[in-house]
Amino acid sequence: MGKYNLQKILYVFSSLNDLGRVITSNGSMDEITRSALYLILGTVSSSQGTVFRYEPSYSRMVRIVQKGLDGAVDLSFPLADGDLHTLLHAPQVIEVDRRPDGIDDFPDKAVSHGMYGLSGIRPSVESDLSCGFAERAGTDVPGFIFMHREHLKSVHASLLAPLRVGDELVGLLSVGRRFSGGEYGEEDLQILSMMSQQLSVVLYNQQLFSRLQCKVEENRLLYENLRQIYRDTIQAFAVAIDAKDEYTQGHSVRVAQYALAIGDELGFSGDELEGLHFAGLLHDIGKITVDSSIIRKKSSLSEQEIVEIHRHPSVGYDILSSIKFPWGDLSALARHHHEKVDGQGYPDGIEGKDLPLEVRIITLADSFDAMTSDRPYRKQIDLGETIQEIKRCIGTQFDIDVCHALFRVLEKELTGEIASPKIIPSLSLKYDPQQILRILRGVGHPFEAVKDPG
Repeated sequence: MGKYNLQKILYVFSSLNDLGRVITSNGSMDEITRSALYLILGTVSSSQGTVFRYEPSYSRMVRIVQKGLDGAVDLSFPLADGDLHTLLHAPQVIEVDRRPDGIDDFPDKAVSHGMYGLSGIRPSVESDLSCGFAERAGTDVPGFIFMHREHLKSVHASLLAPLRVGDELVGLLSVGRRFSGGEYGEEDLQILSMMSQQLSVVLYNQQLFSRLQCKVEENRLLYENLRQIYRDTIQAFAVAIDAKDEYTQGHSVRVAQYALAIGDELGFSGDELEGLHFAGLLHDIGKITVDSSIIRKKSSLSEQEIVEIHRHPSVGYDILSSIKFPWGDLSALARHHHEKVDGQGYPDGIEGKDLPLEVRIITLADSFDAMTSDRPYRKQIDLGETIQEIKRCIGTQFDIDVCHALFRVLEKELTGEIASPKIIPSLSLKYDPQQILRILRGVGHPFEAVKDPG
């Protein structure tokens, strides 16, 4: 390794150790690369250097960090045909010019005279010799230097180190002249060879991370696209459901909105709210199989017609149970939205806390919209009367916590406390806000939001 004194050896090992710590640190890639460049330059006694990242998509070397150069100047440059092969097979360290004035005195017309302004391009490590330096030297390194002489002059390049991992080029390291202005020794080239290989790993990892980020972003966009298809399909189902009856047009959309408002008040998370929204849209999907004449009938239903209409929750369950939704089991919410907390609902007679909270929310949202909308057999009920009816049915048909959440939302929307109201704007009936507020404040509901532990 040349005539090293002990102090020099210790300094080199200390620098290699420092470089290892930098590479494995938790900083940003730019910070790690900059620190690595500074350490390398300090170790070989140079004050100027540049690290380029190779971008294969554009066949271009892009400057990442630099030291001792004008940061305002764009030092990036494109690669010509054959440059990639040259840099992949060149020695680990290339001496651009061994004269003290370096490449700044590179002769532009040298190539026409059969010269390249190089005093020699030497392999810097024994491995280059053992793996066939004749083959490496046979690449057009002088041609590369001449082709890019202006770019290399702009970075004051005296040494170049192609940054490679395996058979992949990841970048290029340029090192300027020594502090002293003298030539680099063989030991300096060996040190640069070792340290540049560690820098190659940094850039390679950065490339892998960037590719992973791109793939993650692609997958995210694909996932969002699939979710949007889900949303559009469910919205189409909701429109088809409500289209069977002019009186129920928009019913499923409103139920979804009311359920969202109640769920939000009860502290549901984003994904839980989205699932609740789609459960509201699909809760009546079983009505697709019910004869339209039954749905539109203005007089009382016959016993057979009641049996038919009571089938729609079970039919909805059968339709949805074969679909794996990202928001959980929406089929159960469709099946149980006509259950009552006292166990007197249908189809299964489930009661109380055995009913999932989402079911109790959909049940109230469904009934609230039914009461405040026109139906074939009756006109819409006044909002104040609807509130009183809901209060009367607490503990029998409706859950008390869910009802109180609805009352809180109505009061907040009427007083402007909620910036984007979901319930009041959806109501088609006329009402006196002050009267409704007096009714709400008289129902004795607690105002703190309590999420069901189940």
